[in-house]
Amino acid sequence: MRMNAKMKFLSRILCLGLVVSMALGILCACDKDDDFRNPQNGEPTLGEFYDLQTAYDNGWLSKGDLRNIAYHYADDAQKKGFKPTPKNPDMLSEETALAIKESYIKPYQESRPDSNANDVPIDGYYGTYNGLVAVYIRYGGAYCVVTEKNIGGIEFVFPDSHEILVWKSNEQ
Repeated sequence: MRMNAKMKFLSRILCLGLVVSMALGILCACDKDDDFRNPQNGEPTLGEFYDLQTAYDNGWLSKGDLRNIAYHYADDAQKKGFKPTPKNPDMLSEETALAIKESYIKPYQESRPDSNANDVPIDGYYGTYNGLVAVYIRYGGAYCVVTEKNIGGIEFVFPDSHEILVWKSNEQ
């Protein structure tokens, strides 16, 4: 009789452990996207620009990164209780800003040989996420069209045809 009671007790403990393990597994599998990145198509190329949609679709930015970028861009977390991560670094270094400008101007220099990096204004810096620097550059393009984007459920509204781009930093 005693052995049977011990077996029942052990089986209950085992069942309880199994239930707790399953519950934790289910909770961990939920869409906790604030810090989750899942690169789908390799890594971004150094010195290249990508729009937010491409960076998100490729898993280079998480939904939490998008929320932070939206917050720093429009001072709007779009979610009650959202606590943004401070920009890190707080400001772009002169070297990084120059590298961004030089990368940005390259395609224009073929048709405008007199253009240079000093012509490129970085109108906003919204943080660095996994080596991707989020910036808003207004150079070229149309200025009379409001652009609205919904990326990962986060709304972005831009006053013209330009939008936030991410640039793959050479620094890690």
